[in-house]
Amino acid sequence: MKKVCTLITLLILSFSGFAKDKITQIVVLKDKREMQLWSGNEIYKVYNIKLSIAYNNPLFRAHEKRREGDNQTPVGFYKISKKRQRTNFPKSLLINYPNWKDKHNAKIRGIPEDEIGGMILIHGNPYRVNKTVRDYAAKLGIEADTVERWARDYFYPFFDWTNGCVAVTDEEMDEIFELVDKDTPINIYP
Repeated sequence: MKKVCTLITLLILSFSGFAKDKITQIVVLKDKREMQLWSGNEIYKVYNIKLSIAYNNPLFRAHEKRREGDNQTPVGFYKISKKRQRTNFPKSLLINYPNWKDKHNAKIRGIPEDEIGGMILIHGNPYRVNKTVRDYAAKLGIEADTVERWARDYFYPFFDWTNGCVAVTDEEMDEIFELVDKDTPINIYP
């Protein structure tokens, strides 16, 4: 009887979602273009990521984000502050940039707080190609009426393309969105 009760309890827990792996931390390694989801002390899953479109320029030098429009991804310790759906992306996770340290560093550098930027996300492909990618495509001679298809088929999968966010595929974002909870810590390294 005890074995039957244990089996029933396990089945109930697995169907109710309690048995799902708990992601306790996200680690982003910018130089390796890698995002790791951690469950406790073990890596649960690793994803290849895309960063700022500026990384496609061999003269671009990566550092921590200092202000809006610098095409940098932040470096530091953050958390997921919100799970978002149906904005510019089907699904995204908002990172709490700028945090207190970013605001402090900006003050020391003489950068006004309203120029630090924000809206740093983990996301998949956008519903519509952003202006930066559209301008890049125009320089390559890509016709305006085919830029959406070109970006999805040839640009997003092979090049860095965000404005400072962390991008994965749409399928990966669906998976990550289900695994990661609000307030999950995210550590972003150079």
